[in-house]
Amino acid sequence: MNLEVIEKERKALELRRAGVGYDEIAQAVGYANGSGAYRAVQRAMKRTLREAGAEEIRDQELDRLDRMQRSVWPRAIQGDLPAVGAVLRIMERRSRMLGLDAPVTATIAVEHFDGQTVDAEVQRIMATLQGQKPKAIESTIVDAEIVEDEQQTDM
Repeated sequence: MNLEVIEKERKALELRRAGVGYDEIAQAVGYANGSGAYRAVQRAMKRTLREAGAEEIRDQELDRLDRMQRSVWPRAIQGDLPAVGAVLRIMERRSRMLGLDAPVTATIAVEHFDGQTVDAEVQRIMATLQGQKPKAIESTIVDAEIVEDEQQTDM
């Protein structure tokens, strides 16, 4: 590949990483339109990924996060709420990238309900929704038999 083309793609990728839109990249670097700039950035990214290992890419991303945080830090510590929010988002992203967040644990309480208890809870919820006091529920016994259908259909 021509060194001039590679350099042009590198410049396009550098601008894109800085947040510049594809139409602006096309004008700045010399592509016919935003679509050409997009394709150039994609080619440069593929080449960069092949050349750089995952660790190097992670280091680049962490460096970008550090630079972004440094740029808004003075305003954040002055109490500028949008800057504080930006710093917090940057910190969250860095924490996820580095695996610093503690794993989320959940406690699940499992209770056994018999038919009467379930009926009582449903009645309580319905009464609450209707703004009424729940009534006591009498136990209802249901007798049932399971019968297997011998006519099974193939699905």
